[in-house]
Amino acid sequence: MVKKILAALVASIITMGIFASCGNKPTDDGSNSSNLESLVDETVDITKGASEKMLERSILLEGDTSRLAEKLNNAMENNKQITNICFLGDSITQGSAAEQGSNQYVNRFKTWWEENVSYYVDVTNAGIGATDSYIGVHRAQRDVLDLNPDIIFIEFINDTDDIFYKTCMDSLVKKCMEQENKPAVIMIEMTMDDGTSPQNVHSEIAKAYNVPMISYHDAIMPEIEAGTIKWTEISPDNIHPNDVGHGILAQLLTNFVGNIKDNIDSYDKNSKVFDADSPTGDKYADARLVDRNSDEVTVKDEGSFTESVSFQKFNAGWGTVSGGTATFEMEFKNLGLLYLKTIDGKSANVTITVDGKEVKPISGDFPGGWGDYAKADELYVSDEKAKHTVTITVDEGEQKSFQILSWMLS
Repeated sequence: MVKKILAALVASIITMGIFASCGNKPTDDGSNSSNLESLVDETVDITKGASEKMLERSILLEGDTSRLAEKLNNAMENNKQITNICFLGDSITQGSAAEQGSNQYVNRFKTWWEENVSYYVDVTNAGIGATDSYIGVHRAQRDVLDLNPDIIFIEFINDTDDIFYKTCMDSLVKKCMEQENKPAVIMIEMTMDDGTSPQNVHSEIAKAYNVPMISYHDAIMPEIEAGTIKWTEISPDNIHPNDVGHGILAQLLTNFVGNIKDNIDSYDKNSKVFDADSPTGDKYADARLVDRNSDEVTVKDEGSFTESVSFQKFNAGWGTVSGGTATFEMEFKNLGLLYLKTIDGKSANVTITVDGKEVKPISGDFPGGWGDYAKADELYVSDEKAKHTVTITVDEGEQKSFQILSWMLS
């Protein structure tokens, strides 16, 4: 209990000292340096993992741990019962910048669970590079919830600190918490090298639903600011952890989960039915992806979009290599488009209409970019669910390709 109180106190102090930098580039006036002196280590050998102070700072919100304690207790008491753990996130969760699979934080957590809790565990890595919680809330059912997970970790550094992503994360966390088997949900907050993070807006959802939040940002950034470690020691670029960074992230998670495991009898193990009200209105309550395999879309006129396209884990879209128009009929309140951005200069600009009214021009071109990726844009928002006719037209004179990976309905 002392440790939990200390962790909460340190997290509170850190929040007051550096939370202003989360989601925004921190200032360089050094105004926080005096506050950090008592909270950081004099020296840190980062190759040996996180220090005790880093571990304490990482528990930004302990939240209601009853669901996690119940799942842990079940796993330990029924040692051949499989625990299903899912990680939903972006390229960090996918494992980018780790030299080999075993070094990725997801796999390190799996190894820890096998060695300390139970060998009978099924871990699903549902990380997809360059995705955000807007895509995440639409693919959560397909990639995570259909697996009936016991524990869900959520990580999306690609979100920004604004109301749009607060709304996305709200519906995503709520959707996970509402599952019949009452999974434990833990939010993970990462950081860029300058302190940029969506932690501020994500924390509002964590607090609203009393969900545990583990902050790599709060573990790392005070040490970076104090100069006890260098960003280059934990990352090869401005965002992705290297093997050392993945190891620290895994350690933050195993420290939090392991403390509950080691003191299981002092924790409430009776998980609660989720009945909290949404702070943003649960806009994406029934968000889902719709592709060629779905009966929720009627192709009125496929036109030149006859190619069946695939990218990453999106495998049944529509594509054209010669321009043209396609027309679809779907029922929704809100509509988004998941499409492929490419660096080869061969992707077209397109115009999309809903019921004959232009909603948004979109470009599939990503000139000079770091690579091809799945991009999502919200196109249409309304208060009432209704059937709509949606057309997509490659701009006149462009004999280029365009790939619809999926429609996004809610």
